[in-house]
Amino acid sequence: MPIAKQNFSHVTNFELEGVDLTILTVDFINDMSAQTTDLSAGANTAGLEAVRATIMARANILAEGPLTDSDSSQKTYIVRSDSVNLNSAFGATAITELQAAIRAIPVGVCSQTITSATVTGTKLGILTAAAVAL
Repeated sequence: MPIAKQNFSHVTNFELEGVDLTILTVDFINDMSAQTTDLSAGANTAGLEAVRATIMARANILAEGPLTDSDSSQKTYIVRSDSVNLNSAFGATAITELQAAIRAIPVGVCSQTITSATVTGTKLGILTAAAVAL
C-alpha cells in the first residue's frame, strides 16, 4: 500500500541565523546624524558609538541598520537573543533596562538629548509600508 501524501506545514515563530534573534529599534527622538565621532576621541559627538557600546555590553550585535526616519532619528540592531547580559531574558524588563542605560549616556559623550529615547524589541516582520527603500 502506498504511503499517503501529507500536507507540508512549516510554522516558524522565531528567526534563525543559527540562533534566535531579537530586533531592537532605538528611537532617539532627536536627530543623531552628527553623532558619528569615534567613542575614544573624547568628543561629545559620539552618541551612536556610545549606544552601540551600551547594547554590546548586554548582547552580541549581529547587524545594524542605517539611521532612518528622515535619515536621522531611528536605528535598528539585530542581536542574539541568547547573548543577553541582563537580569532577565530579552523581555519587557530587559528592554526597559537597556532603554534606561541608553538614556543615561552622558552629555559629554552625546551632545544630542537622548533622555527620551525609546527601545522596542521585536521579531522580524516588516510591513511593506514600513520597508526602507534600497
